[in-house]
Amino acid sequence: MRSYRLKIVLHLIFIVLLSLTTFYVLMETGFWLLCIWLILGVILISASLIRLLERHQKELKNFLLGIQQNDFTNSYSNTKTGEKSNELHMAYNAIIGKFRQLKHEKESNYHFLQTIVEHSIVPMIGYYEDDERVTLINDAAKSLFNKPFFKTISAVKSIDADLYHLILKLNSGEKELIKVFIGNELLNLSVMVKEIKMEDHLYKLVSFQNINRELEANELESWQKLIRVLTHEIKNSAIPISTLTEVVNSMIIDNSGQLKDLSSLKQDELDDLHIGLKTVEKRSKGLVNFVNAYGELSKLPQPDFKETDIKEVIDSVVNLLITDLKKANIDLKVNVKKHKLIIDAELIEQVLINLIKNAREALANTPEGTIKIESIKLNDRFQVIVEDNGSGIEKEKLENIFIPFYTTKKEGSGIGLSLSKQIMQAHKGAIHVASAEGQGTRFTLSF
Repeated sequence: MRSYRLKIVLHLIFIVLLSLTTFYVLMETGFWLLCIWLILGVILISASLIRLLERHQKELKNFLLGIQQNDFTNSYSNTKTGEKSNELHMAYNAIIGKFRQLKHEKESNYHFLQTIVEHSIVPMIGYYEDDERVTLINDAAKSLFNKPFFKTISAVKSIDADLYHLILKLNSGEKELIKVFIGNELLNLSVMVKEIKMEDHLYKLVSFQNINRELEANELESWQKLIRVLTHEIKNSAIPISTLTEVVNSMIIDNSGQLKDLSSLKQDELDDLHIGLKTVEKRSKGLVNFVNAYGELSKLPQPDFKETDIKEVIDSVVNLLITDLKKANIDLKVNVKKHKLIIDAELIEQVLINLIKNAREALANTPEGTIKIESIKLNDRFQVIVEDNGSGIEKEKLENIFIPFYTTKKEGSGIGLSLSKQIMQAHKGAIHVASAEGQGTRFTLSF
């Protein structure tokens, strides 16, 4: 920069000196030929100054144009102008070198990420939301859909229209399960969408996961657990009924298989017969009620979703149960903030009633029983927590508490928590439990 500045200053000095000399010769002497040569000198030096400025301006223009077009192949040599060290050229070369390095790193990262995506076992498709143009489809997605490429995401419609509409409907971070027939095979796909802002365009990355194997394993485990519970409950009723029926039968049938004369029975035998029949009736009704409860569990009503303040829902439940809690000497602490959710208020009330009643029963033998209800916002999830300081749940029982008809209470039906889980799943939410013996239990509802 110093040499460039010095050149300009020298050009200006020569132009001024020659101009003054020309004026002096023109006014004070009669050397016209000398004046012409002096004027020609001024013109030549001025042209040299203009050429110097234009050259640097052209270099700056080419430099900026190269940056604009991502062209970093240019280099600026100091020997070009006969200078040992041109600071401006050195600055240009340093900036271009830095851009080359950044471009190389960017390309390396792009190829690295592209390789990861291509070799990922998770099928992925990326497309621009405005024109639905697909720019990314990895090998796993090609194999899943049996297609070598997709020009636009609307091509998914030819595979399954519901899958196409689901992809468009899902917002960033949302996940949903859908059943799709691909090549005459029924697949359970877990579809997740992630939105990325790229310059002025919205880019969507869609991942698909076939969870058939996981669902089959979980389904088999769930059926096994359910069958164990059903077998246990049916045995509890069927065995006593069978035993009592055999006893009653022996009391009214003689050895020849004929009906006895009931008037010949003693009073204590009639009393035993009456008690036996009443017991059979009671156990039979219990078995019928169990079957009816199973039928009710499978008939969850369709939620009526409305925008509702969750604090109002919780306050309504608290007002309903506060009297019973006070009678049981249980301290209820509520710390819930106002928050709008799209829910079925009545169904969520039912879930909260179940949880609070369970907590009350868990605190039956706790001197200073406390139930806490609070809300927190965790990432994109709103959570309602119901916690008690009761005796807690044993570790081996904890994994079974959401199984239908499984209960740890003598008078429990075993459908409350299972029904609560179904309600939360219908709301695309979840219910989780954390408990340890002697440390209480905490249920978390995630919306």
